[in-house]
Amino acid sequence: MINHIAIIMDWNRRWAKEKSLPAFMWHKAWADNVEKIINLAEAKWIKYITMWALSTENLKNRPKDEIEFLIKLINNIESYLSKMIKKWLRFETVGNLELLPKESQFILQNIKDKTKDNTWITFILALNYGWKDEIIRGIKKFIKEWWDIDELDEDSFRNYLDVSAFPIPDLIIRTGWDIRHSGFLLYDSAYSEYYFTQKKWPDFDEKELDKAIESFSSSKRNFGK
Repeated sequence: MINHIAIIMDWNRRWAKEKSLPAFMWHKAWADNVEKIINLAEAKWIKYITMWALSTENLKNRPKDEIEFLIKLINNIESYLSKMIKKWLRFETVGNLELLPKESQFILQNIKDKTKDNTWITFILALNYGWKDEIIRGIKKFIKEWWDIDELDEDSFRNYLDVSAFPIPDLIIRTGWDIRHSGFLLYDSAYSEYYFTQKKWPDFDEKELDKAIESFSSSKRNFGK
C-alpha cells in the first residue's frame, strides 16, 4: 500500500508549445491537473502527495514574466483547492519560502493554518525547493539549536530538514522524457521506487497514475537487507 507519492511535474512548457498555445497556458493546465491528481490520490487512499512546482534553479533562471505568472497562480491556489481545503485536505510546503514575495508567504501560511486540523490527505507543495539548499539550511538550523556534533546522525539530522514532518516517499513519479531525479527529496529517496513516464504533466491522468501504482506494487523492496 502506498502512503506517500511524490511527483516531479515536468514538460509543461513543451506541452503548450506542441499545442501552439501561449506560453502562460501551461500554468493553468498545470494547476488544473494538480487538482485532478490530488482528487485521484484521495480516492486511492494515498495519505501524502508531494508535488514539485518550483525549484531553486527555476526561481533563479526562468524568465521574469514566467515566474511572475507562476507566483500569481500560487497566490490563487486556495481557489483551486477550495472544496478540498474546506473538507479534508491539509496543505503543507517544503522549500525556502523566504525568497518568495511576502504576499505569497502570507497566503501559503494562511492556508496551512486553515487546514492544520484536516487529516484525510496531506498535500505538500515544493516551492523554491532544492536538495542542496535544504541540506545547507538544515545544517544552519542544527548549529543554531544544538552544538554537540557527536549527537548528530543520519536519523536525527532529518529533523532539521523541510521533510521532517512527513513520511519518506514510497513512489516518485517524473513526467516528460527526462530520466533523472534532479535532486528531488534526495535525502529521503534512497529506497523510494521511481516511475518515469513520457506523458507530459498536463496529460498525466488516472490511467498513467494506475500504471505507476502497478509498477510500485510489483517491485521488490528490500530496504538494504
